[in-house]
Amino acid sequence: MTRIEIVNMSARPLKLVIGCLALITVSACSSTGGDLPDPTPLEGFEPQVELVEHWSVSVGKGDVEGSSVMQPVLSANAIFAASGQQLGSFNIDTGAVNWQTDLAQPVTAGVGQINEQLFVVTRSGKLVSVSSVDGSVLWQVNASSEALAAPQANSEIVVVQTVDGKVSAYSITDGNFQWSYSANLPSLTLRGTSTPLVTKSYTYAGFASGKLVALDNQVGNEVWQKSISSAQGRSEIERLSDVDGTLTLIDDLLYVTSYQGNIAAIDALTGTVKWQQPVSSISGTAIVGDAVLVVDAQDGVLAYDQELGHVLWQSDALKHRILAAPMGLAGNALVIDTQGYAHVLKLSNGEIVGRQKMALKGARIGSKSYQDNIFLLSLDGRLTRLGLK
Repeated sequence: MTRIEIVNMSARPLKLVIGCLALITVSACSSTGGDLPDPTPLEGFEPQVELVEHWSVSVGKGDVEGSSVMQPVLSANAIFAASGQQLGSFNIDTGAVNWQTDLAQPVTAGVGQINEQLFVVTRSGKLVSVSSVDGSVLWQVNASSEALAAPQANSEIVVVQTVDGKVSAYSITDGNFQWSYSANLPSLTLRGTSTPLVTKSYTYAGFASGKLVALDNQVGNEVWQKSISSAQGRSEIERLSDVDGTLTLIDDLLYVTSYQGNIAAIDALTGTVKWQQPVSSISGTAIVGDAVLVVDAQDGVLAYDQELGHVLWQSDALKHRILAAPMGLAGNALVIDTQGYAHVLKLSNGEIVGRQKMALKGARIGSKSYQDNIFLLSLDGRLTRLGLK
């Protein structure tokens, strides 16, 4: 089962210890043993593609105990990544360092990007704008609380979603506060938030209440709200229904998942649900070709038809291996497990067609696709360019 961390919002920032300590697997901890299910053994297969590691560099000290997924971002010829206190620019082809900046505090959320600006949030809750050209700090302001998801921006505002249930917008020019939206959160939530999605007119954000909202970028007013999952069950654990992970927008359709809830395709302008299917996921969605990829709470990998929402295929070959969010690589699906194995699945049927053991720690891997390559950032601060031979 996917390992998740739970926090008690009424006693924040203390972590709630339930059954299997702070890092637990919901429903996998029993009163007798509390053990996680054994990972599914890896079976042999006939390789059809070969993974190759082009280069790997250290970005910073990293945080193997961290909760956030640090996402690298790309420009025309550089990739930007943050780890520990370091934010750096690296050559796409070689991994050579263009520049590195020490921000003096660990980064917990990043990296966001617009034009020649990068955005990160530090552990103390500072939103920092950095030049992508030379790494100089342009401005910094205090956010309302801790952030665990990368800030997102358009040409006018940068938006930060914080663990206190707020979504706040700041001017990209000087960091001046623009507006804030507050959501009501349940007392018990997963540790993490969805990554807001910012377009020219709207900001979309999911919350621990299981709701997805669209906000007007001018003043932060709610345009529409939709429930992706609803709290069910008697215990607070059973009633967890967080919308976490990545929101995906394709052709005015938003694809979103929730824990112990649904995957849904929603009209981004009206909030109308086009289709939804029951699935529990905290990692969000990835679009590859015509498929919507999801890793569920049992570490099954599913592909849904983007237009109609029916299941194209489901692979249980990697169950309980604690998978990172799904990715696309050269028209295939890629997932990485907590032991550092990268698995390539054929997009047409979910068959495993490639595998490589990598020097990556943990399953919370940040990723960015570029042409037929993918850039991976692990919790220990290792940035790796991976492709097919």
